[in-house]
Amino acid sequence: MDKAFRIIYQAIDKANPEVVLRQETLLSGEITKPSNCLDFSISHEEQINLIQNAVDNILVEKADLINKDARDCPDCHTHLTKLGKHLSTFNDIFTDHEVKMQRLRCSGCGYEAPSTVRTFLNGNTLSGQLAKLQAELGAKHTFRDCEDILTSFATRPRRITNHNRVKLTTEDIGNALDAVNKATNDLVKIEEALELVLNVDGGHIKTKDKEHRSFEAMTSVLYRPEDIISNPAKTRNHLRSKACAASTLDDGQQEMIATTIVAAITEGMTENTNITALCDGASNCWKVVDALTPLCKKMTSILDWFHLSMKMENISLPADLKGKFLRIRWHLWRGNSSSALTRLNELSEQLKPGKALNKIKKFRTYIENNVTKIVNYRERQTQGLVFTSNLAESTVESLINQRCKGQQHMKWTREGLNPILQLRAQINSRDWENKWKMAVLLAL
Repeated sequence: MDKAFRIIYQAIDKANPEVVLRQETLLSGEITKPSNCLDFSISHEEQINLIQNAVDNILVEKADLINKDARDCPDCHTHLTKLGKHLSTFNDIFTDHEVKMQRLRCSGCGYEAPSTVRTFLNGNTLSGQLAKLQAELGAKHTFRDCEDILTSFATRPRRITNHNRVKLTTEDIGNALDAVNKATNDLVKIEEALELVLNVDGGHIKTKDKEHRSFEAMTSVLYRPEDIISNPAKTRNHLRSKACAASTLDDGQQEMIATTIVAAITEGMTENTNITALCDGASNCWKVVDALTPLCKKMTSILDWFHLSMKMENISLPADLKGKFLRIRWHLWRGNSSSALTRLNELSEQLKPGKALNKIKKFRTYIENNVTKIVNYRERQTQGLVFTSNLAESTVESLINQRCKGQQHMKWTREGLNPILQLRAQINSRDWENKWKMAVLLAL
C-alpha cells in the first residue's frame, strides 16, 4: 500500500478541544522509501515552508484578537468605525509574513487603533526571538557573516536580516543592556558568596580615529573558586559559571565600575564576601578593584602571575646574563620583591645602552609600581589558592580578541564597539537568559 502524509493546522475551542474552528493543510506529500541521508527526512525548503504555513495560520488568529474588544475611542469615547483591514509585514526567525489587521477609526477625533504590525509593535516588525538571534550572532561574528548565516538557515536572502539590520539590532540591544543591568541590580537574588575571584584586564583595539592608533577595551570576570572545574587530563581548567562586564567608554572607568559591581552582585557579593583580585598592574584596572573594596568584607589585591611572567618572557638578554635574570624570576615567584629589585639594579649596570636595558628599566618600574601587590606565588600554589588569571584570560580572548582583533583590517569607534562588548559580556555570564527579554523589549 502506497502512503502519503498530510500535516494539518487546527484552531480549536479551548473549552471543548473536540470542536474544530478552522482547519488548513500545512504540508502534504508522498512517503517513499529513503535511500540515503538526503531523502530520509523532508528537505530544508519544505521544513521552512512548514514553519511559514504554521505561523501564517497562528498569526491570523492572534491578529483577530488585537482589536477584538475595541469599541469606543479612548480619547473622546465615540464609537469606533471599521474601515477594512490593513495588510502589513511581520518578520519571524526564519520566515516573513503578511498579516491582516482590522482597522478601526474614530469619526469624532480621528483616533485610529493600532492596525499594522509596526504600530502595534511600536515601530518594529521583527519578533523578539529574531532580535535576540541577530544580537547574539552580531556579538560573535562580523555583520556580513551574520547575514550569510541567517540567509543559509532561511534558504533565501531577507531584507530584515541584511548586515545593516543586524548591526542596528545588535547595537540597540547592546545599549539597552546597561539600563537593564541598572534596573535589575536590586532584583538579583542569589546565594551569598563567601569567596570570589575578580580579574580585570584590557585589550587595545584599532580605532577609526585618525589621531590615535588604538583605544583600550576593559573587561572583568568574577567567579566563585568552587566553580573551577579541573580537567583530569591536566590541560586548562574551565569555569562552570561566571559573570562578566566590559566597557570601551572613555569615562574614567565609570561604566566599567558600575557593570563590574552588578556582575559581582550577580555572583553573590555581599559585605561578608572576601574577594581576591588579580590584575595586570595597570592603574585603571586597580581603580575598578578599589571601587569594589568598600562593598566586600576583604579585598586581596595580587599582581597577576600570568602577566608578570609574560613580561619577563618578552625580555631578551645576552646568554651570559640569562642566568641572573632567572634568579630574579625565582625571587618574584617567592614574593621577595626587594631582592628582585636589587638584582634588577645590578643587572642594569651590566647592560649596555639599548633595547635590553630599556626593557629591564621598564620592568623594574613595573615591579616598583606594583610592589605591594606581589605575593608568595609559590606558597599560594601549594595551598591551592588562586594566583594567576589564566582562567579569565580565555574569557578576555572570547570577549575582545575573537570578535574585535581577529580580523586585523577591522577598525572601531568606542561608541560602536561598546554595545557589542556589553552583549558579549552578558552572553558569557550566567544571567543572559534572565536579561535578554528585558533588553529586547527595551531596545524595540
